[in-house]
Amino acid sequence: MRLLAAASLAGLLAAAASPKTAQVSALDGRAQRWRSSGARSELRLGMAVGQGDTIETEEKARLEIRFSDNSVLRLGGKAKLELAEAHFAGGAARRRLSARLFFGKLWAKVTSVLQGEQKFEVETENAVAGVRGTTFRVDANEDKSVLVRVYDGSVAVGKGAAQPTTAGGERREVPGPQEVTREQWEKLVGSQMQIFVAADGTPGEPEPFPAGGDQDDAFARWNQQRDGAAK
Repeated sequence: MRLLAAASLAGLLAAAASPKTAQVSALDGRAQRWRSSGARSELRLGMAVGQGDTIETEEKARLEIRFSDNSVLRLGGKAKLELAEAHFAGGAARRRLSARLFFGKLWAKVTSVLQGEQKFEVETENAVAGVRGTTFRVDANEDKSVLVRVYDGSVAVGKGAAQPTTAGGERREVPGPQEVTREQWEKLVGSQMQIFVAADGTPGEPEPFPAGGDQDDAFARWNQQRDGAAK
């Protein structure tokens, strides 16, 4: 089973005319990128990244990828992410990004609201979550469990290995031919709420995360500092 954090998000990606999908806007420590048939190369500040790139951070590293509207994706140490889809042609309403988080911690901050066919996806191994909000994190743990924590907006989380099949957002259970609608598998997680997804893909119930729950989390503190500095 896999987890998919998916959302239609306005203004997430660069304009179609932009030559860059995104670029490295902050880097503390070391990180590499590669494509399926290529060698690894070191990431550096200002480097462009795009569709087909796999990105991996080393232990204790911090990486920020920034889009042209100032939306960002950030990775903590020992994380691996693939930018599986990044399309910008066909006008602003058709911009799409799909990423696969194999392991590690990811933080996303989106500057715009939902609109049209725009889409943002983060896929992990064991459940499905459709992101509708603007600030959230996804922790893909070593034991295959997943924590989804929403700071602003909302996220719909559900069980199963489902993946997008059409632009309309229909999903299909794997294995088997039964179609699963969004209403059948989603649990809505609102702002200042979290949900834990077990290693077998079974989601728990949304619950408030503890006050000060990020106080001892270095990755969360770094993200909050970055978000605060951008205001």
